[in-house]
Order: sequence, then structure tokens, then C-alpha cells
Amino acid sequence: MRINISLLSLSLLVILTGCSLNERDNKNQAFAQVDSLTIENIFPLQSQHCHGSSIVELPNKDMLVAWFQGSGERTADDVVIKGSRYNHKTRQWGEPFILADVPDFPDINPVLFIDGKSRLWLVWYTVMAYKWESSVLKYRISDNYMQDSGTPEWSWQDMIHIKPDGHSPDGIGKNDQYVKTLIRKYDDYYQHLVSSGYFKNKDAGVITKEMWDNARNHSLDNARGVNLMSNGTDINDKGEKIKTQLGYPLMRRIGWQSRNKPLIIGNRMLLPLYSDGFDFSMIAISDNWGKTWQFSEPIIGAGAVQPALALGKDSSIVALMRDNGPPPQRLMKSISQDRGKTWSIVEDSDIPNPGTAADVIVLKSGNWIIVHNDIDEGRHRLSIWLSKDEGKTWTHRKILINGRPGSAIRGHYPAIIQGSDETIHISFTNQIAGIEGQPEVKNIAHASFSEKWLIE
Repeated sequence: MRINISLLSLSLLVILTGCSLNERDNKNQAFAQVDSLTIENIFPLQSQHCHGSSIVELPNKDMLVAWFQGSGERTADDVVIKGSRYNHKTRQWGEPFILADVPDFPDINPVLFIDGKSRLWLVWYTVMAYKWESSVLKYRISDNYMQDSGTPEWSWQDMIHIKPDGHSPDGIGKNDQYVKTLIRKYDDYYQHLVSSGYFKNKDAGVITKEMWDNARNHSLDNARGVNLMSNGTDINDKGEKIKTQLGYPLMRRIGWQSRNKPLIIGNRMLLPLYSDGFDFSMIAISDNWGKTWQFSEPIIGAGAVQPALALGKDSSIVALMRDNGPPPQRLMKSISQDRGKTWSIVEDSDIPNPGTAADVIVLKSGNWIIVHNDIDEGRHRLSIWLSKDEGKTWTHRKILINGRPGSAIRGHYPAIIQGSDETIHISFTNQIAGIEGQPEVKNIAHASFSEKWLIE
């Protein structure tokens, strides 16, 4: 391990916090420690791309982290899902191992969690044709996963078959309910954008009518199945069946991607999904621990993807989403009042988001924490914000990674949980500059701290 590189990468963090480095001569070098904050490498810095981590605490208080790793992302056939175990007694991360690998296809964005039957889940997606919209969603379940090392014993594997759109065996006709739902949601969102001043005029606004129409029409073309046309049957204005060319619903049933952990409410499991093909989000819902699934209405915003879910005291569900749209880039917000089935008009929050993933958790205290890149551009700063009023205000903030704008330093794509002892754990992608003349190096890092440290 290049100790000198990791120490240099943290110089800004040390200056910021006034902490001293606690060096340990092993491969899991802890590279920053302050009060009850610890940041450590899960495995040594290396040159392969590694990203999209997820973290879960196991019933014996050990932890498991997953990420994807290979020579790239959607176009790299060698990308696999890897994992590492944390032994809470030895306080060491074990050697990485493969959790899932479809040979010669990229496997991306693992999500780890334990369901209400104490089973470990791994959800991820495989990219079939080098485009995100060709992805298929997969999962594995284990009842035997607390080994000292290596992969769990998987008892079941399947795809999550996405069918958010009803029954259209004769093709997608003009009365298709899914298309009608999208049109309604897009029209509602358009009125919100107009009334909020987002459309460009002589005084203000960042969105042009052309930009809006292009995005809307692209989504509706996908929903109407223009990529899979064949002979079908529609209904004309007289109510008569007519033979015509129609689209079929393949593209609205594939391309769904995982990112953040599910929200579990009683026996209901809500798994956040998003689509880069449609550029919006959706929630997969199961009331029987994955035997069957239903799907929420689409959550449509200007590039509102990768939702993270939080349950309010009034039983409302808040989705905070990455902003892939035009400026101002802010975490986007939508609320469900019916346990995840329907969602309010997407609105910008006041939380900066430079088009990067964020995660949220409701602590046992009732306070909320988000971990995110709290800047308008770049991924060089990763911060933790705490709210005592369910996200209305974020009064306590601390920085985990603080690089210079334009530098090679990245701290991004975080996942957050709270352990049984109330310690808060974050896994994230950690990147720094390589040796002069060499590419940057990366790994997955782990941060742990107490709520008390955050609010001090």
C-alpha cells in the first residue's frame, strides 16, 4: 500500500479538523481519526475502477460491504460485484471476494440489506448491451451468511421482473394507461416548472421549451415502445379494432437500476429504482418479502434519479433524488402519503447536488442524516448533514473528504446505515492522485462516527 499517497490525500482533512493521523502498519491503514470519527481503507488503493458501494450490519455485529470493480462500468465486460467482511472483534476488514459475476457482462450497483425474515439480500443489475437502458435487475438471497470469510451461501437467485405498465398483448395503443400516466405526470411537472420560474424568458430561467419537449418526447417514445415495433391491434375513434403497427413494452420493463437500500415498513419492502433510459425513478414494492412485486407510479422530475428513502413520523415517505437535470442542481424531493404507491410533484430542495448519488437514514433518535457531495460542481467534497426536523433544516454539518476543486480527489457514491450499537457507518468511493505520471488510484473506504460527534 502506498502509505505516502493516502497521507497526502488527507492533508486537507487533517487541516480542516485539526486531527492527528493514527497510523497502523497493516493493509487496513486507518487514515484519519478524530474524536469518534474514524475513516479507514477497506482494501488498499489500486488502479481498477471500483464504485457504487453498499453496507449492511450482520446480526452478529460484523459488517459486509459490496461494490462493483473492473476496468470500467457499462462497457467493461470484466466488471464484477465484490465484497469484504468486517470482523467487529478484530476490527479488521477481510480480503475482498466475489459476491456475483455474470461472465463477460458488467455487473453494477450492488445493494445489501437484511429483510424481515433475517435473510441477506444482494440486489444488482447486469448490463446486457453496453447501454444502461439494457440493464436487467437481479437478486440473491442467503440464509447462511455469517461466515468468517468469503461469500455467503446463496439459497436463491432470480431476476426482479419489472412490469409497471399493465397488460398490452396487442401492442401499446392510444389508450395505454402507462403512457397516459406519464403524460399526466409530465404535464403536472411542466406547470410546476412554469410557475416556479424555471423556463427561460428575458429575465430568468434555465430551461427552454425545446429542451423540455426533447426530454418529454424521448421518454414518451420509450414508453410507447418505438424501439420494438410490430403488427398490433388498436381501437379507432369509433371503438372498432384495427390492425396497425404498434410498439411493445420491452423498454419500460428493462433498464431499471438499483442504487440505494430499501425502506422496510412492517411487512412492506420498498426498493428504490431508477432508469437512465427514462431519466426518472420508481419504487418496487413487495408485501411478501420478494415473492411478488408491484410498482409505484413514475417519479418524474428534470433528471430525478437514484432515490433515497426516509420515513417521516407522520408515515409519509420522502424520496431525495440525484439531480441529473439543468441548474440549479439540488437534491430533488418527492413525498408519498400512501406507502409508496403515488408521489407528489418533484421539487428542488435547498440541498446542493452536483449530479451525484446521496443517501439518507433516519436515526433511532428520530434525527435524519444525509451523506452527499454538498457542492454545486465536482465530487471532491463529501459531507454529512443532520436534521432535527425531518429534513426541513439541516443544522449540523461536517465534512468527511475535502479536496481542492479540479484535483484528483473524489469522495462520492456513499451508503449509510446505523448499527445496533447506534454507531453510524458510511461506505464510499475514495479516489486520489497516483504517483506522478500515473493514473489516479481508488478504493472503497469506511467511515464510522457517533451522532454525538456530529452534533457537537
